[in-house]
Formats: sequence, structure tokens, C-alpha cells
Amino acid sequence: MSIRIFVWGVMILSTTVLSAESVKALENVKLDDWKVINDGVMGGLSAGKTQLENQVFIFSGNISTENNGGFTSVYRPIAKLSEKFESVKIRVKGDGKLYQFRMRSQIMGYETTYKINFPTTENTMQTLSFNLADFQASFRGRVISDAPVLRAETISYVGFLITTKQSGDFSISSSGIEFY
Repeated sequence: MSIRIFVWGVMILSTTVLSAESVKALENVKLDDWKVINDGVMGGLSAGKTQLENQVFIFSGNISTENNGGFTSVYRPIAKLSEKFESVKIRVKGDGKLYQFRMRSQIMGYETTYKINFPTTENTMQTLSFNLADFQASFRGRVISDAPVLRAETISYVGFLITTKQSGDFSISSSGIEFY
């Protein structure tokens, strides 16, 4: 039996393949499931927003470095994943800036964020694949070097972060996140 989780803009599609003839799944996700966290939590003035356009999730806004700001992020919860997954594939279109793909994980009762940086090419759809073992654990921007390797069954949220430390507009869209 193989299980795949797909996050495509507005929906999570959880597919369990029981045989060549049997496929199960489909759970709708609302835009309200995505939560934006701006640097205002630390006094900054950056502002991110989410929207859906033609079944594509868009995270956009403005980064402000005033008041020691300079980041914004967005997360959404996901269903429990199989321990067999070792990789994730994202389909994104960016603006030429550097982003982080982030996942939150429960490790020994604590929520830990794991991140991986990726560059975008302006106005170009990219499909990027990452091994879960390559994600770095972090807390408030600091790498946690002795954290355990990220395991799929511990992931509870997925999201994106931009922290350019340069003021200006940003926009990234995602048409897919697939664990395999």
C-alpha cells in the first residue's frame, strides 16, 4: 500500500492506493487554514497576505525593515503523514527572491521548525525536490545543530517564509506540495 499527500492550492488530496482499481480520498482545505505570521510579533511592519487565484495559492505583500523587521511567513496544518515518506516536492512561481520552505514538527513534546532555502526565478514555475534529511531545525532564525533529522510522521504544518532584510514587495505562488 502506498500513501501520498498532495497540497494543491485550496485542497489536500490524501490518496491511498489499495490496488490498481481502488483509490480513496479528498479533503477540502479553506484559505482560512493558512495563517500569516508577520514580523509585527517582534515590532516590525512587514505585511503578508494570502489569496487564491485559479486554484493556485498566492502569498504576497511587503517586507519592511523599519523597527527591526524584515520577515513574513505563512503556515497551514496538514494531516498526519506516513513514516515512509523521505522527500517533498514543491511547485512554486516566485519573483527572483530567496525563500524558505518550512515545516513544523513535534519533537519530544516541543514544536520545532525545519527549513530549507530555495531561490526563485522571476515569473517561472519551478518544481523543486528536497530530502527531508536536508532540512535544518531552527528556532527564531537560529539553527539548532543537535536536533534530530526531520521525519515525515512528525510534520504538522507546512509553509513559506521570506526574510530578505531588504524593504520591498514580494510574491510567491504554489500550485503543489507533494510528500513521497
